[in-house]
This record gives sequence, C-alpha cells and structure tokens, in this order.
Amino acid sequence: MKITKRDVSVFIFGMLTWMAVEIIYDWEGHKKSFNEGYQQGEKAFK
Repeated sequence: MKITKRDVSVFIFGMLTWMAVEIIYDWEGHKKSFNEGYQQGEKAFK
C-alpha cells in the first residue's frame, strides 16, 4: 500500500479540522486553560 501526498494532506487537514471543532466546542475551557498557563509562564520568567 502506497501512502500518497494526498493521503498525508487529507490526514493533516482532518486533524486541523478536529482541533478547530474541539476549540470551538469547549471555548470556555480552552480560554481558562490558556489564561492559567499564561499566568504561570509569566511567574516563571519574573
């Protein structure tokens, strides 16, 4: 079985689509996690 460039591009497009849908579906959770991570990173560099 040969893996073609088309197979790889469809796989990558599918993963990106899945990530986008997941972020949109759980926006509040992602926003909260991002802010917590940002604040922890700020504290680490001070």
